[in-house]
Amino acid sequence: MAISVRLFFLVLFSMISIYFYLRHYPFYTYLISLILMLFFAINTLSYFNKINNLISFFLLGIKNEDTSLKIPEKSSNKSINNIFKGINNLNDILKQAKIKISTQEQYFKTIINQSTTGLFSVGSNNRVLHINPAASKLIGLQEQHHINSLNKIDDNLPEFIKNRENNEQTRIFENKYGQKLLFKVSVINILDQDTILVSVSDITKELHRSEVDAWIKLARTLSHEIMNNITPITTLSQVVLKYYNTNNKIKSIDEMDEKTISKTVKALSVIEERSVALMNFVENYRKFTKLPEPVIKQENISEIIENCILAISSFPNFKEIELVKKIPEKLLFNTDANLLSQVIINLLKNALEAFKKSISPNSFISVKLKKEFENVYIEIANNAKAIPPEIKDQIFIPFFTTKEEGSGIGLSLSKQILMKMDADISLKQSNSDITAFEVILR
Repeated sequence: MAISVRLFFLVLFSMISIYFYLRHYPFYTYLISLILMLFFAINTLSYFNKINNLISFFLLGIKNEDTSLKIPEKSSNKSINNIFKGINNLNDILKQAKIKISTQEQYFKTIINQSTTGLFSVGSNNRVLHINPAASKLIGLQEQHHINSLNKIDDNLPEFIKNRENNEQTRIFENKYGQKLLFKVSVINILDQDTILVSVSDITKELHRSEVDAWIKLARTLSHEIMNNITPITTLSQVVLKYYNTNNKIKSIDEMDEKTISKTVKALSVIEERSVALMNFVENYRKFTKLPEPVIKQENISEIIENCILAISSFPNFKEIELVKKIPEKLLFNTDANLLSQVIINLLKNALEAFKKSISPNSFISVKLKKEFENVYIEIANNAKAIPPEIKDQIFIPFFTTKEEGSGIGLSLSKQILMKMDADISLKQSNSDITAFEVILR
């Protein structure tokens, strides 16, 4: 109503002013009508500006997260009243949403602060945005600290966190107190800004337990292997000694016969054989514990695999087994070609040896290579006899083997090599149909 009245008088006095002007009425009558026209024009603009200002203040309040503005819902115009009422309703909705978000934020903040796992986030300026007490206790950082101060734990730690090339990465660092700290880094994009999320936990006890378990298993394996070789050497040495010693007296040459000499030669042959086996075992152990440092550079993984296949093509039964390849012509990745070749040849050799007693027309070995996101996957599979479920957890233990002539270091050595290159190997599948190992290069 108020707008209609203002517009009516504005139009009315505009028409009167034009009429007086065209009819050459006295100047003062024209001036009065013109002043009245301007008054209603200014009044109308002022009225609209008042409404616009209220709406503008409301929108600015939303921008600044201020929901305290309350607009009067009663004016001289029903349509404007409805607009004001709608704005106030929207304001109430936003206020409730803000309260709900604030409550949830406080809830999650409480959970994070009570978490025993250290959590903190890092902004694009490499400064800590938020950090919980557990993380502060473990690494000594506070909000707004620069992550370069983490070099007191390890010189490589700040760069490890800053590195945004990988979506997610995990590494263990040791602090000055001997604690093994596991850092897990991931990156999320919020409003076109990268934010680094870092979790840190003390895994010292877990590692100690794992190390103790590993050493116990290794000690059992070493003991078993050494005793297997030492026992016949000791037994035969005692037997041979009795051939030449009676009642603590050494027999003379005249007391020797051809049968005794023959038995002695056979015993010495067995002693030599077991001694050589023991020396080979020790050499394998030395090889396992003294791995060279990887030399990482860009290599064609496809070419490396093809060369490994060529290397085992001279092995027995190779031509009797179908080789199925799914390898791209060229796949470049950063790795150590020599160490990776050692792993692939060992897996191919194991796959070939799995058919030693069970080659059939359908026997095959498959080799697959692919790249997904930032990782490269190499799968080597066969359809020979499956690995028994009861030993699946032991196949990567050093010197564990089910082969009569195996050394038991192939898979464990492969795992050690790949771990040095920040890669991994796992038994992907083993059943009556297929056994597959997968190498993951990161």
